[in-house]
Amino acid sequence: MKKKLIGFSVAGALLLGSAGVYASTNSKTLEVFYNIKNIKIDQVSKMPEEKPFTYNGTTYVPLRYISEELGYPVEWDSSNQTINIGKTSDKSAFYPGRDLEYMNSQSDSYSITFRYSYDKDTILDNIGNKYSNYIAFKYGGGSKGNSLVEFPLNGNFSTFKSSLGLTEQGKSTPNDLTFEVYLDEKLSKSYPLSAGDMPQDIEIKLKGANKIGFKVIKEEVDAYTAEVGLFDPRFYKQ
Repeated sequence: MKKKLIGFSVAGALLLGSAGVYASTNSKTLEVFYNIKNIKIDQVSKMPEEKPFTYNGTTYVPLRYISEELGYPVEWDSSNQTINIGKTSDKSAFYPGRDLEYMNSQSDSYSITFRYSYDKDTILDNIGNKYSNYIAFKYGGGSKGNSLVEFPLNGNFSTFKSSLGLTEQGKSTPNDLTFEVYLDEKLSKSYPLSAGDMPQDIEIKLKGANKIGFKVIKEEVDAYTAEVGLFDPRFYKQ
């Protein structure tokens, strides 16, 4: 077993591979052990160029190497001091909860709620995909009616894109729902939603609209939770 003394800043670089992150220049000497002879991914030997090591009973392997070998690209966001693994946000897009906040929310019942998030928590669609960027409309058991939320656009956006479908919580609702999109209070698009439907990608041309409204309509009462999600909703400028 080989052992070696390395600076803490070097160890930090090895953890991340070429992500470009280093620890403080106030280095601390660590005793590490190069006792990893092989790494296998799907039974294939794939040892990284930067050798893994063990320190205090924990094995350290370059993050970029492991992620990319498993099919997930790695990106270092220096402005937010964040390592992104896999899919990242579209840099040309504007997101509810980060770049836009809602201007109006209405519903027919206190048991009908809406929420939205950008990178704060997660939601699942009805086929198990996870999202940290979403808008969701939830109907508690025994509720029906309309739920509406509006966002200001001020004529600054040209396109809205999202995936639309039922969430994991609402996937077994026995009654049909309708999702409607309004531009300046005029109906632009209408989408029927039923249990078993696959999520669908939608794209709305905004035509210089001053505001956009999303409405969910549930016309029947039942004992099941119904929840509709806009997954990865985002706006684009010209």
